[in-house]
Formats: sequence, C-alpha cells, structure tokens
Amino acid sequence: MTLENGDILFYLGEKRILNVIREQRTRAKVKCAMDRILMWVPYEADYEYKRECLEKWYRKEALCLISEKAEEFAESLSVCFENIRIKDQKSRWGSCSSKGNLNFNWRIIMAPEPVCDYVIIHELCHLVFMDHSVNFWNLVESICPQYRQYKKWLKENGKKLYPF
Repeated sequence: MTLENGDILFYLGEKRILNVIREQRTRAKVKCAMDRILMWVPYEADYEYKRECLEKWYRKEALCLISEKAEEFAESLSVCFENIRIKDQKSRWGSCSSKGNLNFNWRIIMAPEPVCDYVIIHELCHLVFMDHSVNFWNLVESICPQYRQYKKWLKENGKKLYPF
C-alpha cells in the first residue's frame, strides 16, 4: 500500500477510499466522510509522514469509540476499570491488567463494529475472571452471544488489519 489516492482502508469494517489532498500546510488533517478517508497533507509529505498521520487519527478514533463502549458494557457487567490505553500490540487485540487497566490495539477500529464490541467485552470480562475459564466464556457469551463468530473473524481476518 502506497497511501495514495484510491488506496482502500477500513474503518469499522467498511471499505473507505483514501483521498490525499496535498496543499500548502504545516500539519496534516484526517477526516472520515461517507465512503472516504480524507487526508490533507503538506506537498512534501512522504509515505512515513502519511502513515504516522493515519495511525494517529486511527488511535484517536479508537480511543473515543472504545472509551464510550467500554463505559456502556462495564455498566452492563457491573465492573469498573481504571484506564484505557491504545497501543500497537503485535499479537493481541486487547489486554487487561490486574489493576483494572485496559489496553487495546488501535487497529481494532478497522474491524467490523461487532468485532470491536467483542474485544471490549472480552477484556471487561477479565475484570471478573482473570482467566479463560468456562465461567469467563459464559460471562462473555451472556453479553455477546455471537462471540465465537467474532473470535473466528479475528483469527481469519486479523492480518487484513495491518495494511500499513
């Protein structure tokens, strides 16, 4: 992927066409509008600059969406968490610490929304069961009945969430 006009990116499982608008500016701006991801960059912006700008935008979007959904799901589960961090994890979509901190891979925002929800629910359920016991999976299923389908989606499609 070159991060130029016409490249296909994903946002909440939907294909988005990248539009790069080069203009006289000092800072980049990224916005999602309809079926497009619009990125305004300085004329001299190279691949790495655009990659960093997109990652920063995806991270911001992920933090906003995940924070909002985590609050809702935490209420349903009657759990409390400390902090949410958006990371660049290579082998995990999320994690939960014994101190109640939740970490999420920023790339999860590219997956379909129900898959994002599953990952958030999965990590929140670790606040009740810090393992993958039958009780843990029963709790996940009580909030996310199709979790097996979303878990399978991640296993089969997770690599697609690493386009750049």
